[in-house]
Amino acid sequence: MKPFTGTPTDYSLKEHWLAMPDHPDKPVDLVFLYPSSCHDSRAGVICPVDNRSMVKGARRNFAQQATAFGPVANVFAPFWRQVNSMKLAEMSFEEVDQAEWAEPRTDVYAALDYYFENLNHGRPYFLAGHSQGSRLSYMVLSEYMKEHPDYYVNMIAAYCLGDSLTRDYLKENPHVKASQREDDLGVVVSWNTEGPANKGHSSLVVSPGAISINPLNWKTDDTPASAEKNLGSYKPYLLIPRLKKLPVKADAVIDTERGTVVVTEPRLEKCAITKIPGLKKMEPVFGPASYHGCDYSFFYLNIRKNARIRAKAWLRKHKTVMS
Repeated sequence: MKPFTGTPTDYSLKEHWLAMPDHPDKPVDLVFLYPSSCHDSRAGVICPVDNRSMVKGARRNFAQQATAFGPVANVFAPFWRQVNSMKLAEMSFEEVDQAEWAEPRTDVYAALDYYFENLNHGRPYFLAGHSQGSRLSYMVLSEYMKEHPDYYVNMIAAYCLGDSLTRDYLKENPHVKASQREDDLGVVVSWNTEGPANKGHSSLVVSPGAISINPLNWKTDDTPASAEKNLGSYKPYLLIPRLKKLPVKADAVIDTERGTVVVTEPRLEKCAITKIPGLKKMEPVFGPASYHGCDYSFFYLNIRKNARIRAKAWLRKHKTVMS
């Protein structure tokens, strides 16, 4: 395992947990790694674990994403140092990658050590993240879990949304498997959501050789799924920890060449990240029609249903009952 950067955050302190149930009452857990939540122009490249901007953003993202799993799993979420989103536009992909392998990796691994040693008690679990949280999840899967196969064997699935699962990554990490259907276990569930106009544009989160699974029909080919399969689409509020139900639902079709999930419903174009006031400057980072902020919310209830299907499949396989 690569050496660590800096001193890890002390995860025996409850204030370093965004979510830590006092009395877990479900048979499965979920560990959530929030996306880029630090938006502090005065902070450096790496946000401290108690940065006010990051703590506020992490709570908002938790409410808009991790709550999809709330009825299914006991949700645990550490606060962890991360790359400041205000610096992304001026950083290359390589610089972002190097920064994430530094203090963010140190904290996430330390949080997992504490979770497995003190909080998990042998329960099967999901791993879930978004964007930068998914990038750290891929590090966990490739390195941490290789070192801890006794933990890895109990993973139901990893939802790594908003960052690319690539063919090269899978070749380099043959112990990691991509999901192929709605109920396979021990796999990675991944997609990046875009509009048709993003075709041909670069995006920080869409890598060459990316692959996705369709969150509405759970296929990996280009079979389109109509909005009728969507149980409800939402849009995150920018500044408060709530979701707004949309009057129309997202459809989904995989662009197998680009490896993304494409939403063709034109009435959802207003949800593109570049349509959010003040974020037009992010177009060179994500492209003109990225639904990066809606990877969870467009398919929120379908994600919840799928997590329940996978949890039941795991417990059925291991002869455990889930209510």
